[in-house]
Amino acid sequence: MIIAITAAHALEFSTFRRNMGKVHKMALGQWSHYLWQHCGNRVILLETGIGPEKASGSFQALLGTYKIDCMINFGSAGMINGDLAVGDAFLADETVDVSGQAIRTDLNMTDAISTFLHSEGLPYHRGRLLTSPEPVVKSLHRSRLGQRFQVGAVDMEAFALNEIAVVKGIPFASLKMISDRSNALTRLEFWKNLPHVDRTLGKLLYEFLEYLRAA
Repeated sequence: MIIAITAAHALEFSTFRRNMGKVHKMALGQWSHYLWQHCGNRVILLETGIGPEKASGSFQALLGTYKIDCMINFGSAGMINGDLAVGDAFLADETVDVSGQAIRTDLNMTDAISTFLHSEGLPYHRGRLLTSPEPVVKSLHRSRLGQRFQVGAVDMEAFALNEIAVVKGIPFASLKMISDRSNALTRLEFWKNLPHVDRTLGKLLYEFLEYLRAA
């Protein structure tokens, strides 16, 4: 089985990469990806770049080289639902773009991640994840997006990846961690909390792969 793991930026996946041990870094056009052999599976970590256009291009390039069996997207997301808090895990049941188009994530994969998080006693939320082509930093803007699309969090890549995965018949899941709220210091809060996202979510994702091996 070939499992693809995607994250937008190297600062989001350095902990995951270290936990995996011996790694082979390879070029993929303008993108970078890393290869492992893990418990009989090949794991590919793809750095997509930030934004839906780069995410889509990187995934298409990956599919031109490998036959992917499933994909997990992880990384940071901005809070929209006021019930969430910085540092909360957010598991997407559905991804939405700013036109209102919605695509469900793969139920079996999403449920498997949910079961794992529950078994670890980790608090998390499930809901709709909005993908925006631009950073959403203003509180009023996020509030309007939340009301319009009924979403809990916002990122910049998940919908674009999910859209391709559905067309290609590749099971897709997205696990995010809330890195920032919408206020005057949103950008500073994002960069301040990114190391915590990297450490916590990267370790969590590695442990999920170990969980799958034992299941």
